[in-house]
Amino acid sequence: MPGIVDADAHPAPARVESPEHWIKLFGQAFAAGSFASVARLAALTHPGYRAVQPQAPDALGPEGMLDFFARVYALVPDLRGEVVEANVYDGGVYVDVRLGGTIGGRPVSWVACDRFWFEDGLVKGRVTYFDPLPLFGAVAMRPRSWRRWWQSGLGFPTRKVSGSVDPRFSTT
Repeated sequence: MPGIVDADAHPAPARVESPEHWIKLFGQAFAAGSFASVARLAALTHPGYRAVQPQAPDALGPEGMLDFFARVYALVPDLRGEVVEANVYDGGVYVDVRLGGTIGGRPVSWVACDRFWFEDGLVKGRVTYFDPLPLFGAVAMRPRSWRRWWQSGLGFPTRKVSGSVDPRFSTT
């Protein structure tokens, strides 16, 4: 019987102590390679959070953040990330992350740069910069991934993630 993934099993801290602290938390979440690890970051998301990313609608608030990453993990369930470089600037941080996983049974990887800023110890916003062509190419060239891509709802802001692939629900 499906159940909601318990993101509170290992709760995140109540606040982001510094940009360096965020880099550590972000790196740990993506290195773990699971939606549940990334979902724990929502506890550190400001209610006014806004994220902008290529080929997807803006993510608003903690629920928008969770919905966006549910779509991504629905397409690439084994997604992992490694922080390549990070730079602190006044009020925020830039994080270069190498992301990878499998689509249609074959590996895919890309590099993204995320710019984060903070307010009251919470992540207020994120802008992601990356070339979406490796993802588009992986889906286009792997017909067995087409159904999963459609079910993920990526690229279709009015479509919801199909319950059969939504990582917010487990099958155990």
